[in-house]
Order: sequence, then structure tokens, then C-alpha cells
Amino acid sequence: MRNSKLFKITLTAAAALTFASFAESSAKADTQADIDAITQKIKDTEKSIKKGQEKLSKLEELQYQKSMEIDGLKKNIKARKAQLARQARAAQVNNAGSMIDFVSKSKNLSEAISRTFTVATLVHANNQAVAQQKADQEKVAADKAVVDKAASDQAQANKNFNNDLAQLAVQKTQLEVKKAKEDEAARKAAQEAEKKAREAAEKVANAKNERDAQNALNDANNAVASVTKSDNNNNNNNNSNNNVAAQASTQQTSNTNAAPAAKYGSVVGYALSFQGVPYVYGGTSPSGFDCSGLVQYVFAAFGKQLPRTVGAQKAVCTPISESQLQPGDLVFWGVSHVGIYIGGGNFVHAPTTGDHVKVTSMNYYHPDSYGRVN
Repeated sequence: MRNSKLFKITLTAAAALTFASFAESSAKADTQADIDAITQKIKDTEKSIKKGQEKLSKLEELQYQKSMEIDGLKKNIKARKAQLARQARAAQVNNAGSMIDFVSKSKNLSEAISRTFTVATLVHANNQAVAQQKADQEKVAADKAVVDKAASDQAQANKNFNNDLAQLAVQKTQLEVKKAKEDEAARKAAQEAEKKAREAAEKVANAKNERDAQNALNDANNAVASVTKSDNNNNNNNNSNNNVAAQASTQQTSNTNAAPAAKYGSVVGYALSFQGVPYVYGGTSPSGFDCSGLVQYVFAAFGKQLPRTVGAQKAVCTPISESQLQPGDLVFWGVSHVGIYIGGGNFVHAPTTGDHVKVTSMNYYHPDSYGRVN
């Protein structure tokens, strides 16, 4: 009986050891699920942006068609006015000073009736022409208002989609940073728990009595429970200071010191709102930006005053590596060009003369250095 109980306890301890061994791989599933959900939202938003751009293109084509239609109506109205003028002149026959004179100077009753009918016909035609002219003008105004509003609404919707995409990129980056910290903490906790569970299992195997075996089993179970407790604490408190320090250490490179966490990720949505603004050399306002002027203007809206030139902006940033990039960081090409990183390997910038503020992929135009605004 005694040996049977010891055998059961040994099996339980072994099971605890096995659980501890797999604790690391199963930890932090919730954060990964959040990342997956954000990734799907990003894909859905990108689809919405594509559809919105297609819809806007069609509306712009319709705007052009309506403009051509408006031009045609204006020509018709102009022609109608000319027709009215001709009719007015036609009413003044035989040097008559007015339509009344035209009727009163009839030679006989029959001619007077005929002239009266002519005048009435002209007046009716004029009234119809004026009414048609007014209807045409109202139609022109209504058509133009409908198309312009639809185009304006779609342009705003596209801008909102881009802002949403930027915010999702920020959220994804934050979750990935959180998961990296959680994974590091979970790995350490799981290793420690596995070590304790293994030691406890050995004690169970070597126990001389049930009491010692049960105590050793309790130690093994406590070790495994510590993994779950550590997992919950890290989810709720975003890791202890020691875990944060450990993660910061793993993020350092041999050439770049750990930078403070990015605190200007919120500038991304604002920067994206200026897409389409033309590049103007020396420009520092929404009427026209150059690269450093855009950066200076955007950060100023969030209470951060940056220098005017690329070189000076680079000098006040904390150097970081490409792997440390977060939305709101700056990307540099020497001291000649600067952009704002928005996440997903993309940045927004004011490129060059003849171009406008837009988003570009780092795969297409790769920076040579990176900085974090303190």
C-alpha cells in the first residue's frame, strides 16, 4: 500500500514537471490574440482605404462630367438670353417704341388682333424661356452641390481610414512591446518553475516515507503554480521593474543604447492628415511644407518644439536602431531629409519639389539613421 501511494505521488510530481516544461510555450496567449486581432483590423482598414480611393476616383470622374455638363448649360443659357434680346428687338417693328405702340398703330381691327396675338405669343415665349433658364440654373447648382458633397465626404472618409490605420499601427507596436516583455518574464518564470519542479520530483523519487513524498509534491505544485501567478501578474501590471529592465537590456544593440519609450506616437494621425499638401521649399505651414517644416509643425501641435533644420532635429533626438522603431520616431537620410515613422515599415514625409506630403515604404526609400524625440 505504502509503495502504491508513493508511486501515485511520484506520477503526480512528474505531471507537474511536464506542465512546467510547457508553461513557457502556452504563456501570453491573450496578448498574441490581441495582436492577431489588431493585425486583422489593419488588413480590413487597408481594404477600406483601397475601396475608398476607388470610390473617390469615380466621384472625381463624375465631377469632371458634371463640370462639362455645367459648361454646356451655361452656353445654352447664354444663347437663350441672346434669343430674348432678338425677340425684344423684333417687337419694335415699324419704328414702334414699344409693344403697346406696336398694337395701337394697327391700320384696322384685324391687324390689331393679329398684332395682339403676336405680342401675346412673344410674351408667353419669353416667360417660358425665363422659367426654363431658371430651372437650368437650379439644376446646375443642385448637381454641383451633390457631387461636391459626395467627393468631400469620401475624401474625409479616406482621411479617417488613414488615421485609423495609423492608430492601429501604434496599438500593434505597443502590444508587440508588451508581448516581448511578457515572453521574457514567462521564459524566466517557466525556467525557474521547471527547475524547482524537477528538484521536487527527484525528492519524491528519493523519499523514504509518504510524508516526505507529499511535502516534495507540494513543492512541485507550488513551483508550477508560480508560473500561473507570474503570468497573471505580468498581464495585469505589465511586468515588474526587474522584467522591464531585463527586456530593455535585450533590446539594446552593441552600437545603440536603450532609448526611452516613444511618447509621441499620437503625432502619427495628425501628420497623416496633411497628405496631399504640396512640397514648398522652406515651407512650415499647411499651405506648403518641406521635410523638416512638416516635422516641426506636427510636433509643435503636441507641445514639443523642435529645431527648424534636419541636422538640428537629428541632434536633439536619442539615436535608436531600426529594430527599436516605434510610431512617432524620426527617420533620417544624413542631414538632408527627415520623415515621421508611422509603423508597418512606412513613414510620412514631404519629399521634394513638385511632390506632396505622402506615405512611403522604407523598402522603397530606406533611411540611414533613426531618432526618438525625447
